[in-house]
Amino acid sequence: MVDRISEFHDSILCHILSFLPTKHTATTSILSKRWKSLWLSVLTLDFDCKTFKHMASFEYYIHKLMPLRKIEPPILSLRFNCIYAHSTRYQNNINLFVSYVMNRGIENLNISGDMKLPPSILSCKTLKVLKLKGIIVNGFSHQVDFPVLKILHLKRMIFERHELLVKLLSGCHILEELETKYLGFPAEEFDGLLPSLVRARIYCHDSIIPLHLVRNVETLHMEQLRTIVARVAIAAQLKGCSKLPMFHNLTHVKLKFFYNMWGWLQQMLEQCHKLQSLIIQGCEYQDESWNNQSWNDPPIVPKCLSLHLRTCCLAYCKGTESEFQFAKYILQNSKRLKTMKFKYNYCADIKAKHQMTMELSSFAKGSTMCEVVFENSVTNSITD
Repeated sequence: MVDRISEFHDSILCHILSFLPTKHTATTSILSKRWKSLWLSVLTLDFDCKTFKHMASFEYYIHKLMPLRKIEPPILSLRFNCIYAHSTRYQNNINLFVSYVMNRGIENLNISGDMKLPPSILSCKTLKVLKLKGIIVNGFSHQVDFPVLKILHLKRMIFERHELLVKLLSGCHILEELETKYLGFPAEEFDGLLPSLVRARIYCHDSIIPLHLVRNVETLHMEQLRTIVARVAIAAQLKGCSKLPMFHNLTHVKLKFFYNMWGWLQQMLEQCHKLQSLIIQGCEYQDESWNNQSWNDPPIVPKCLSLHLRTCCLAYCKGTESEFQFAKYILQNSKRLKTMKFKYNYCADIKAKHQMTMELSSFAKGSTMCEVVFENSVTNSITD
């Protein structure tokens, strides 16, 4: 049979190999002379320590690669997962390898594991996407400077001092997307840190990210994780926060399983004059103690309702009085609303659900083009 694949140009074959873990791409070198050194020109690297028997073999593999790889082709993307970097020797070897990659035109970097942040990352001028998970940050030996970084994801990060997070974000000059999950630090205000940020996805665990950091975004998704610690921490921070910042550019908001949701929403509507889309989702296990504050109509109708709001969705509704009052207020005061959607929780009381459906279906609406839609929730995810 004719080997048509081997006839492809090197660039095509390297692109195909870029979708495989680097350990697997290396095995293609035994196929023929045509493939012997092809894997060394792949523009992406993907290393996962879990695919090796022990840390020593993992170390040997990644350091053997460096002198073999050709100098000319850049390394545009690196995914690196290592959960064994406990000793100083392992950490130093990882730092050496990451430093080697940082000097090869890297644009997309995804590092996870039990390790300290490799210092060479902090001054990489070519990074456009940076995703860090499980990394310890206890200090910076380099100046933080990401001149072209647009996407930053931080998950399960440990910042030993609050100012380290501030310093990291301060070096992201044109950041457009920020996603955080399991971060802990005091809720303080920091003006002007992220002027180019467009999208923010925030998972709140034992603290809430300072909203002044994301007040320039156009899209904001906030999700409250279901822990007792989270409930206490978020409640304390919201109580101490007299007023949310003004969100001058915010047009799309998604809010999931949020403590003190109604009180937060009252402020949010007042501070988002350009809001066009609002999606709110509760939880199938949510009890009365979680959202014990009822909805109260703001004294003045927010500008976003009079001028901009187009769609509103209440997911996992239970037919509670607070949900009913909020829905009535939105329907009555939203002059440009096109769709008001209700997705009922499958365990919602049948009578409450029926009453809410009947009353809101015939309720006088502020927008003549508004369509009211009722559905049953089947998943625990926010639906656009």
